[in-house]
Amino acid sequence: MAWNRRLTRVGVDLFRYTICLASPGAFTLNPKDRSFMLLIIELIGAIGLLLFGLRQVRNGMMRAFGSSLKRLAGRTEGRVIPTFLAGLLVAVLLQSSAATAMISATFAAQGAISAATAFITVLGADVGTSIAALIASQKITAVSPLLIAVGYFGGQSASSPRSIGLFKSTLGVGLVLLGLSLIGVNALRISELEDFATILGIFAKQPLLVLILGAGVSYLAHSSLAVILLTVGLANAGVLDLQASLFMVLGANVGSGVLPVVAHLQSPAPARIPLIANLYVRLTGIAIAALLIMLVWPLPQFGFSQQTLPLLLHLALNIFVALIGIIGARFWVALASASVTAATEDTDEVQPIHLDPNAHETPSRALACAKREALRMADIAQTMVRNVGPVLKSSDPELPRITSAMDDGLDTLFGAIKIYMARTMQQKLTGHESQQAQDLLTFIANMEHIGDIVDCDLLPLALKKSTRQTDFSEEGLAEITDVHHAICMNFDLAVNTFLTYDPELARQLDDTKMGVRQMEADSIAAHIGRIGSGRSDSIQSSDLHLDMLHGFKRINEHLTTTALLVLDAASENRPRNRKNT
Repeated sequence: MAWNRRLTRVGVDLFRYTICLASPGAFTLNPKDRSFMLLIIELIGAIGLLLFGLRQVRNGMMRAFGSSLKRLAGRTEGRVIPTFLAGLLVAVLLQSSAATAMISATFAAQGAISAATAFITVLGADVGTSIAALIASQKITAVSPLLIAVGYFGGQSASSPRSIGLFKSTLGVGLVLLGLSLIGVNALRISELEDFATILGIFAKQPLLVLILGAGVSYLAHSSLAVILLTVGLANAGVLDLQASLFMVLGANVGSGVLPVVAHLQSPAPARIPLIANLYVRLTGIAIAALLIMLVWPLPQFGFSQQTLPLLLHLALNIFVALIGIIGARFWVALASASVTAATEDTDEVQPIHLDPNAHETPSRALACAKREALRMADIAQTMVRNVGPVLKSSDPELPRITSAMDDGLDTLFGAIKIYMARTMQQKLTGHESQQAQDLLTFIANMEHIGDIVDCDLLPLALKKSTRQTDFSEEGLAEITDVHHAICMNFDLAVNTFLTYDPELARQLDDTKMGVRQMEADSIAAHIGRIGSGRSDSIQSSDLHLDMLHGFKRINEHLTTTALLVLDAASENRPRNRKNT
């Protein structure tokens, strides 16, 4: 068909222009095609500026009011209207219903709020995004240079996290307004081109295609608000007609509903249930709205302009979805619960649950989230160490397998925390926050090393003991048990030291290093004495005995590193013990 050939030619020209940028001599473009490609690139750049501005607004608000938003969410548990309004307020501040949905899912996974409360919060966030779109679409682009100047220069001189966040949000608003202005200018110029008019003619006749396009762009951009504002800009320029604009808005709502669901596919059920419930009710509302638009077209405009109607549809749709969602909350949550596959719930795979993806802009919050996950690592590593004792005394093959499998969980959490902290440390941290971040990374590295020692050294020793059917001497087993018991006690002390940063606890932990070394030396001396006296059980288990003691000593050294971190932070570290590290 003619339109298909023309669309294909436009695609080929885009490819040719890209090649021309990299190798000017490869192809040549006529001035008309070059002008079209330049306009497309400028439009894409304006969209990128809009997305970046929205992200600045969201990150700035999280940095300024992140902790307050979390407290607000916790206080609304069990109350429908306050919960709904809290979600609405958070979405207006963050400029993103998807971000608000992910925050709510995180709270639900942590048990801070129920799945039903998280669901209603997300419904409120959808309405909040509609209000944010109405505010951002007003023709106040003339103030964008002023907002950008205030946001940038104010942020350079600000010192407190809240003031930095507020100036960053101001900068973001200015960039959003500038991006909208550029979108409108370039869209108007593009609409005058013959090739683009042909493409738009194709889309105008295929509402479902426009809906799919809106959903795809919204998902890729991680922002339905950006797509709504882009639609307004294109409508203002006359590039999109009314029907195409409305279906673009419906598609944006689909994309913003799918995004948090996909992002939390591997999360626990309490996190996924409210997101899936929101997607179900949103798809229902969108299907009804699309059907009504098709049945009663052309729509009565009631005096509103074609540029305003997409925004009003967005608001009306989300209010309607919120109403049917709140009225049937139990049904939607139950439907979503039934959709959560049992396979994920039956697995023993360990996944991070405290790493809030929206906390990076508030380093103190991000550090707290990472510290909670680090404590989970410590619990797993401590359980592995404790299991070594029963494994040595038992022939049950299941306990070593379970203990070894725990190391996979440690590796998963270690990798997740490292990536999380790397993103957090890209922010503007205070000296204290930076030191805490470094100490936390050292602590989790030690926990991961301890897990490796148990999995790769101590458990194989236990397996070798069982395979060789070798027993420790009665005295040797008692010595190993005493060292193991001391290590377990020191583990509790190390975790408490890391949790409290108490110098007194750190000094107690530091002192245990010499105590364990002395226990090891005494046991080795006694063991050599038994070998010298001809004890057959000691001779047969000699390599196992010595390797087991060495493994315990290495674990204790990783534990006592925590003491050095705390003593360094308090400027009370003692050279004597550092020399022995």
